[in-house]
Amino acid sequence: MTNKYIPICILLFFITSTFGMPGGSSSETKSVNDTLKYIFLGHAYDYLSGNRVDPRVEGLNYSNFDRIWLGGDVCKDALLRRPTIEYLDTLFNLASPSTQYSLGNHDIRGGNMAWYREVTGKESYNVYSANGAVSICMNSQLNPSKCEELNNQFDMIKNVCDTINSNSYLFLFMHSNIFKDVPGVDVGVKYYHANFQYWNANCDSSNATFSSVIYPMLVKAKNRGVGVYVILGDAGTYEKSYYQPSVDTVHFFGNGINNSRIKDSVLLAVAPKDKVLIFEHIIATNEMSWQFHDLDSLFNAQ
Repeated sequence: MTNKYIPICILLFFITSTFGMPGGSSSETKSVNDTLKYIFLGHAYDYLSGNRVDPRVEGLNYSNFDRIWLGGDVCKDALLRRPTIEYLDTLFNLASPSTQYSLGNHDIRGGNMAWYREVTGKESYNVYSANGAVSICMNSQLNPSKCEELNNQFDMIKNVCDTINSNSYLFLFMHSNIFKDVPGVDVGVKYYHANFQYWNANCDSSNATFSSVIYPMLVKAKNRGVGVYVILGDAGTYEKSYYQPSVDTVHFFGNGINNSRIKDSVLLAVAPKDKVLIFEHIIATNEMSWQFHDLDSLFNAQ
């Protein structure tokens, strides 16, 4: 990516409502009578096979959902071998604008980021806008060693927050816990697998953290009448679900799946149930609701 890409993207943002970054897209407006469903899946890999998703995740009917958000660690080594990400493409249609795949540590540790771009047709940070809802897929694995990408991601988020219409909904999702110092939000390991407390949002300053430079933009959008939801996927070992509004009423969620690691059937029977997060968006009234669903029940009810 060259430096001249940023102004081109900003122009596209205003012309096409793609919010100006690689992979950004919009779609035709749904009927006013529609209720749209958006599903978030975090930490979804199968502990037994490693390079497949949990069988229950594999067996869901994704045609029932209008957006698919993958919250990272989708396979144990998603980019180590090309067939793995091609397998994920057969499940989730990764090239679809309405499927967004936020990378986790297990996804990137094999390298081969070119495969991600080739299969998805997107950068690892991207935007999708349709029907009054904008979803931003963040790459929380970026760091200042990738300054151009990190700064481009930050500019993408800023452009969306500065220009999103009031009475819209904004979803920002990522893999890692980067929420340190967000007022009212618990960042303890009880909920999340790791704490990226020193994560940098851009290369301008070592003090440019999520809470100091991204969270204030989300609050400004919220204060203009935008519903703001932030979701991370590096969870599931201790608590299967987490919800907490910040003091500014920005909604924070954590959600992850990992019961496939439990091999003892007796222990599995008493373990907390794996859950997935589903939002329902009623177009006619512009209402948004959400619920953590028991993955077993969701799978069996098909």
